[in-house]
Amino acid sequence: MPSPHLAESDSDGLALMAYLGWLRRRWWILLLAAALGLAGGLAVSQLQDARYTSTTSLLVRPLGSGNENNANAKVNLDTEAQVIRSLVVAERAKTLMKSGAGADELVKAVTVSVPPNSQVLQVAYEADSPTQAQSGSHAFAQAYLDLRKATAQKTLDNETAALQQQIAEVNKQLSAVAGRIAAAPANSPQRERAEADRSVYTNQLSSLNNRLSPLISTDLDPGEIISDARLPDHPSSPNRTLNLASGMGAGLLLGIVLALVLDRLDNRVRRGRDISDRVGLPLLLELPARTPSLSVLPASHKISRELGRLRNVLLTAVPEPAQGGRGRQLLLCDGSAGTAAGFVAANLAAAYARTGQQVALITTKPDSALGSITGVAEGRHNLASVLRRDVPALKALAPVPGLGQLRVLVPGDLDAEVELPVSGLLEVLHELSARFDHVLVETAQPTIAVEAQALGRYADAVIVVAETGRTRSVEITAALQQFEQVNAPVIGAVLAPRMPAAPAAAARPAAPTNRPKPRPTPGPSAESTMVLPRMQPSASGASAKPSGQGAGPNPAPGKPAGAGMPPAQRKPAAPGNSMPVNGGGGTYRSRGDGEGRSYALDSGEDLG
Repeated sequence: MPSPHLAESDSDGLALMAYLGWLRRRWWILLLAAALGLAGGLAVSQLQDARYTSTTSLLVRPLGSGNENNANAKVNLDTEAQVIRSLVVAERAKTLMKSGAGADELVKAVTVSVPPNSQVLQVAYEADSPTQAQSGSHAFAQAYLDLRKATAQKTLDNETAALQQQIAEVNKQLSAVAGRIAAAPANSPQRERAEADRSVYTNQLSSLNNRLSPLISTDLDPGEIISDARLPDHPSSPNRTLNLASGMGAGLLLGIVLALVLDRLDNRVRRGRDISDRVGLPLLLELPARTPSLSVLPASHKISRELGRLRNVLLTAVPEPAQGGRGRQLLLCDGSAGTAAGFVAANLAAAYARTGQQVALITTKPDSALGSITGVAEGRHNLASVLRRDVPALKALAPVPGLGQLRVLVPGDLDAEVELPVSGLLEVLHELSARFDHVLVETAQPTIAVEAQALGRYADAVIVVAETGRTRSVEITAALQQFEQVNAPVIGAVLAPRMPAAPAAAARPAAPTNRPKPRPTPGPSAESTMVLPRMQPSASGASAKPSGQGAGPNPAPGKPAGAGMPPAQRKPAAPGNSMPVNGGGGTYRSRGDGEGRSYALDSGEDLG
């Protein structure tokens, strides 16, 4: 299998980049969700009624007859905050405000806060107008102070009345004791006992008077307003800034969730790990994400170097053909509609050609951009004319400018609605394999092109070419299922960057309906069709003569019978174990053929 270093490393360090890439792909969802959130926040701000808030600050002091002697006495402000929001205070505030609203409604508009480490209460009141907010805040603060003072005064009055009653009782007892003293004889036990009782009552009276004196002189101070309510100059709600920020935050959160759901539902392949994780197909190579031009890239290009490394791996991983003297056949099929397979096939073929080996590149896609990628002009000699037996396959090959070892067979006027004759294609591959070291075939998706599945059975290796952001994992799975049905040797996948659309020149218009059959042309020129013969190994292991030198009735090993002969005189090659040729006959009619004209393929019989 290919070396795993060709694929992108699946390390934890790439997880963050993967999530950032996910957000970058779905940026429009986040932007739209944020815009909708902002619009929602603005709409809420417009629909809400303006509300004004005014605040009064109160300094709360301790109350009680004994608290004046305790400088450290403090008030439980949490309890006092609840008192301010009580219905008793609300009733007093209602009177001060001269409001017709109920006390419970007024309580709902009051908010009391306690600043930390202080004896201050902040009473905030919210209303529909600035005047009502100011009046309500001041009224609740004043009502609370009044209630607190009234409650303390009542408690003080009760204590004073209780002491005064006790003092009256003691004075009454003293009067009775004084009478007993006057009536008792001097130095009598009765007089001594009465004088002792008078002393006790006198002490009680003195104690009660000491307790009563501070109560009478106490000046109750429940607290004071240290910052009175002001007339608000702008509404406190709706808070437009808060609404906009909240709306945008909610929109972004919703957008992230929506983008995540869409990304999970989207099965398009975006990185190499998607192929191996979702499909289980080994990733042979992940090309750089930058989109190249549709051309054969120079050898110094980064993609050319990556494909050169893949070539080195394939030379080791793909076994030598069992039939000696035959070149290796590599089939590259598209994972989805596009030009990715043609781009990879052309540049991989160029990588093979740069090693000095003879390489043939053909395509079975009627709309293939292989001609524009390799710079080979569309001529009369193409795959369609080969299948019609107008010209041999070797004559239809065209050289790639700058790469003398690479020959291309462009599709010509193939009819996309007619199934290509597989037997004829296999005969072409057999003929090319006898003369070339490597034969690369570009096909469309096997779910669309039936010949892709059939040719994959006889190829030495099959590679699925996926395109970033366009090919879906279900398409790769469907292609694998098609190849598995015929036991095709699928060795892995190549992930190509998102490719541009094929140039307009690659989309050939349909030829005229009654186009005449092209006449035979003179012998090919050396520059356009000459193919150097491959050296064939002899039985003893030494190099034999080139395959093109077999001139007798018995062709050289690996070369099909009749190769190089005119189509009318050539006998079909005998079927082999791994490369059967046309043995059942067939008819192929391209879209350039007239309705009354067809071209029959050789039936496999010995016509000589």
